[in-house]
Amino acid sequence: MQRHFLSQKELKAVIEKVKQKYNIDINPEKAEIGKEKKQIFFFFDGKLSLFSEELIPTLCLIESLKLDLPYVEVDEGAVRAILKGADLFVPGIKSFHCENSKPGDIILVKTTAERPIAVMKMLITVEEALSTKKGKFAQSLHFLGDEIWKMCR
Repeated sequence: MQRHFLSQKELKAVIEKVKQKYNIDINPEKAEIGKEKKQIFFFFDGKLSLFSEELIPTLCLIESLKLDLPYVEVDEGAVRAILKGADLFVPGIKSFHCENSKPGDIILVKTTAERPIAVMKMLITVEEALSTKKGKFAQSLHFLGDEIWKMCR
């Protein structure tokens, strides 16, 4: 993977976008950008923190900063499927903690023990999910054990 340091101007733009999107302040001493197979990765202080042009946080960043992102809690059956890369379907959700989120927003998937296991993009609203009780709720972007997770460690 090709990596290079971000300029101060580029870093300021990334920090501002992250603050707007997730309401978090990050202030890395050094920031790098890496590109591989049409994918973009952002490394803060040597640790993979964000990926994609959409600036999606990695589970490593979420755990290290204890980020409080909107999330859903899933049952054990869904956990096994999600950890293999599956998208999230409504029947596997035990509770919603993302009522103010809309389709296209980034949410976390947590176990009943409140451990984050995946980062996903919402496809339907919570209201739609509650009324239909079926269908795909969110698209998997990153999960424990995937290639991004391996790059974090």
